[in-house]
Amino acid sequence: MKGKTYLLATVAAVALFASTGAGFAKSTPSDPSPSASGPSNAELAARIDALEAELAAEQDRRVADHNRLSGLEQSFNDVTWSFDNGRPTIKSGDGRFTMSIRARFQSDFANFMQDSTHPAGFAGPRDLSSGAVVRRAYLGIEGKAYKDFSYELRLNLGGSNGGSANAGGVPASGEGDPLLNKAVISYTGIANTHINVGIIEPAFMFEGTTSSAALIFLERPEIDNIAADAFGAGDSRRGIEIGWARTDTLWAGDNLALTVMYTGDKTGSAANHGNGGDEKSQLLGRVSQRLWTNGISNVSLGASGAHVFYTGSTPAVNGGGQNINLQDRPEIRVDGTRLISTGGINAKTADMWAIDLGGNWENFFLGGEYASFSVDRAIAAGSPIVKDHPSFSGWYVEGSWIITGETKSYTTSALNNETGGFQAPVPSRPFSLDGDSWGAWELAVRYSDTNLNWNTGSAANGVFGGRESIVAIALNWYLNRNVRVMLDDNIVHVDKGTFALPHRDRQDINIVGVRVQFAN
Repeated sequence: MKGKTYLLATVAAVALFASTGAGFAKSTPSDPSPSASGPSNAELAARIDALEAELAAEQDRRVADHNRLSGLEQSFNDVTWSFDNGRPTIKSGDGRFTMSIRARFQSDFANFMQDSTHPAGFAGPRDLSSGAVVRRAYLGIEGKAYKDFSYELRLNLGGSNGGSANAGGVPASGEGDPLLNKAVISYTGIANTHINVGIIEPAFMFEGTTSSAALIFLERPEIDNIAADAFGAGDSRRGIEIGWARTDTLWAGDNLALTVMYTGDKTGSAANHGNGGDEKSQLLGRVSQRLWTNGISNVSLGASGAHVFYTGSTPAVNGGGQNINLQDRPEIRVDGTRLISTGGINAKTADMWAIDLGGNWENFFLGGEYASFSVDRAIAAGSPIVKDHPSFSGWYVEGSWIITGETKSYTTSALNNETGGFQAPVPSRPFSLDGDSWGAWELAVRYSDTNLNWNTGSAANGVFGGRESIVAIALNWYLNRNVRVMLDDNIVHVDKGTFALPHRDRQDINIVGVRVQFAN
């Protein structure tokens, strides 16, 4: 058995050696057999070139597909449109650039009902003009540029000059709303801060921080309007504004807002320009603090102040003059007659201050403000010597009840004039006959009292601007967040006269006004 095993092993070893030798013989270069030869170097090089070309073509296809997809993605991101709140907005993919189209239209209708009998020597207006006026017709754009800059351009195609007359029915010259209402560049690169430069709309006084689209009544109270006109706080003002606002500053839930403004004249005024004097100039400031909030209800306290550095050019030069005139209409603009007016007071400088308090408890709102005005009257027109300091004052209190249950929102910060203000409610169920919903309804009442008399016991030095009190009752219908109808009934009492006849122009007027509004 062992012999057979050795024999088989020997045969296997011989066979293995023979096959190996044959392999060596086949791989010998001198073997002339054509069947044993492989591809030549030239063929191998051609194959490699073909593979490289194919790989390059594949790479080109992949790059082209990537570029095409990136281009489509970039194009999609760069053209992002939204239509929130009826406001068309376009935004870049990285969010650094935005542009929104804004529009606001207010058309007012009013009927004036006046006393038919008057005191002896009456010289006040006897027949105020009932009719209509396009109060505001704003059209503009606003947005963001390079993340840290914002801009706003707004034109006003409407006006507030109605009958365009001063107290006593004397026509005013060129009074009205400028076409260029706002043109602002804002820098917001500093935390909680904004710097506005251009044609600004100062954030000043209690209702001055409320958008004109969110007013409870057709017009702001008289003391706010007097401050806007005489102390450089109205819109269309050339100037600069620095504002700072922050929540949770002193305690949880508070909102501290500080604003300082330096303003000139309105854009529509050509007075006080050129040789003979400088432009009107004013320094204004406001501070407001939200004292308490639970997320829905709010209480705020505010204070405002202003100093007029220069009321205008020297008298009879460049259409200007060193004088200041405190006056206002009876909180409606369909007829532009001022029922109370101090007339031009020879003054280069003036001061004012105001304090306000307001709050809402769910769907109830209550607010009020007191203001004091002081004028540094000169002994003669253009004289630097101050003779006396006539002072005037006014106040108002107002309240509203949103019958359908919506609440007013409190704006904690904004680039425009809506910082720290109470805004209009947003209807929870917009008007629709199909859905049987009727929007939001609000009932409001305001009492205001403005006294522009001073030292009436002196015929020579007294100022007989008059005193006016107004009880305003309003019913507001918010069909949706863009369309609104307002109904106001203003019960006006005017007491104005002279030293000899202190109540000469006293009368009672009832004014019913309606406003139709669209705002986005």
